Amino acid sequence: MTTQAAAMVYPETDGMPLPDGEFQAPIYRKVVGTLEVHLADVPGAWVNGNTFIYYVEGNPRRSVSPDCYVVFNLSEAARYSLSIEANNTYLLWEVGKAPDFIMEIGSESTARADLGRKRDLYAELGVSEYWRYDSTGGDFYGEPLVGERLVDGEYRRFESRVENDGRVWGHSDALNLDLWWTEGELRFWDPVAGTWLLSQEEERAGRLAAEARLAEMEAELRRLRGE
Repeated sequence: MTTQAAAMVYPETDGMPLPDGEFQAPIYRKVVGTLEVHLADVPGAWVNGNTFIYYVEGNPRRSVSPDCYVVFNLSEAARYSLSIEANNTYLLWEVGKAPDFIMEIGSESTARADLGRKRDLYAELGVSEYWRYDSTGGDFYGEPLVGERLVDGEYRRFESRVENDGRVWGHSDALNLDLWWTEGELRFWDPVAGTWLLSQEEERAGRLAAEARLAEMEAELRRLRGE
């Protein structure tokens, strides 16, 4: 690494708001949060979103910011000693690999780049799977949900299935999850556990409800004991 490259600053943010932040932010937070909960105990897994991936050492202008990305088999050195944990940035040459999964969330001002420039870049960087989610059902991407896998340097579509009630889903090999567009929302189904993944909010609500039930049972037990 040259002295100039070593001294280069790779900012966590450009200080600019999301182009369609009011529309996109709640969606990407839910997507990122749901996958964080699901992969929290998987060694070497990292989930992030709306942060910069720098892919040319020494050139901070060469960056891209996916709405959500997932990396597997991340080394401890890359996670804790390098850019990810310290600066919330992803320096491709330090991490040593591209994300395994990227999802973009459709919006009026970002759809064109998601379908063109970003798609080409992700293929060039070696991102194994690229998914696009359109909460409107197709206003931005022409379809509600589409996933692609990288084959010989080019993206090829996963098979998408459409249910009789209009729900659309496909399977992600990278995540080993089924992704569903249902009633305008994105849900993740774990085919191994046979359950829907919970968002951070749903997981927290369930935990609080369980704690409340336990407290009620303990109070009733004390009452029966005459305490």
